[in-house]
Amino acid sequence: MTEHDEGERAVNSKARIGEFQTDTQMEIIVEPWKKLVIHELLEYRFEDLAKLVATQSVQQGGTAIPTISWAEGVAFLISPFPDESEVIIEEKLKGIIHYNTVLFALKPGFEAEIFMRGSQIRINLIDVGTNEIFRLLAGTLKDHAKIPANQTNPSTKVPQLSAGLQ
Repeated sequence: MTEHDEGERAVNSKARIGEFQTDTQMEIIVEPWKKLVIHELLEYRFEDLAKLVATQSVQQGGTAIPTISWAEGVAFLISPFPDESEVIIEEKLKGIIHYNTVLFALKPGFEAEIFMRGSQIRINLIDVGTNEIFRLLAGTLKDHAKIPANQTNPSTKVPQLSAGLQ
């Protein structure tokens, strides 16, 4: 038996299924995203964004509770490009995220649930502010906002939302 054969047998004996090989190290790399590209921003008053989400939920059958992301005083919905595109996958491997559209509204206070009056539709707000990308995104959206946070829709006589459980 040659020295090479003995070495190969030793490697094979360590590589049995179900065994942990202690003399090999796996490299784990955390590689943050480098860039986020947003191709379209659509700003709404919060009441209008909530109505849009509620309407879409009802049109789709209304079986799930609609959800809006929230961070740093901004409520938003993200429409990414589908990952089926080779170009998008290549971009992601380079560290670049592409969002087709981001719908957003300034909403200074966080509320876990919003109820649409008269329709009993509940909308959940999810605080995603622990994610650094979403915190940075919220800051960028605030910089691009043109509608003040406390401005209501002039066509709405009575606010259409109520917070909390009813």
